[in-house]
Amino acid sequence: MTPLIIANWKMNLTLKEAVFKAEQIEKINYSARLLLAPPALYLGHLSTILKKTALCAQDVSSASGSGAYTGENSSDMIKSCGVNHALIGHSERRATFKDSNHAVKTKVENCLNSGVTPIVCIGETLETRQNKNYKEFLIQQIAESIPENAHGVIIGYEPVWAIGSGIVPTPEEIAEVFDLIKTNNEISLVAKNAQLVYGGSVNSKNYKEILAVPGNNGLILGAASLQEDELNTILN
Repeated sequence: MTPLIIANWKMNLTLKEAVFKAEQIEKINYSARLLLAPPALYLGHLSTILKKTALCAQDVSSASGSGAYTGENSSDMIKSCGVNHALIGHSERRATFKDSNHAVKTKVENCLNSGVTPIVCIGETLETRQNKNYKEFLIQQIAESIPENAHGVIIGYEPVWAIGSGIVPTPEEIAEVFDLIKTNNEISLVAKNAQLVYGGSVNSKNYKEILAVPGNNGLILGAASLQEDELNTILN
């Protein structure tokens, strides 16, 4: 399967910078499946100028439909911009904005109802990893974040201790988590049948060995997605 590369720009770039960077990416003859995740403010505009590059939202609201939710972006609004994927439950959302497993599950349900494919992020802290509780923690995150009747979900494993730290789990550690997801009896078939991707300090020096992990369908890029040479190397 052609690897899926999710380029998460987070809260970076002005509109002018984002347009320029997106247009440069559009010119690349890359072989991977790319999902570009710019700030939500830019999705509508970028969707009108990009032809081959697909877009991904960085989050959606836990509120559905429309209503008095100042500052929120519903999954229906995201879909209306021609966006078919959304990151849900990224560790920065969970930690900084206190998105609980319940909130993540609601957002996943909203995405599915709107025809948007959710990329559900899970990941343990360094403390949880060192305490040897990470397997139980990850299974609980999955069980409480993904509806049992969901379909077509993508699960992104992003250990919190690896994001932006330059510390990357070994291929064996990633493989252990992927195998856990596929074989554990406490989570639904939805999780077992999901595509799996990895994120956390991925760059041009380590992406090949991470992509080679059994069961890995792709990568979530953070800092590397904003660096032209890094992104070009990984996409090809």
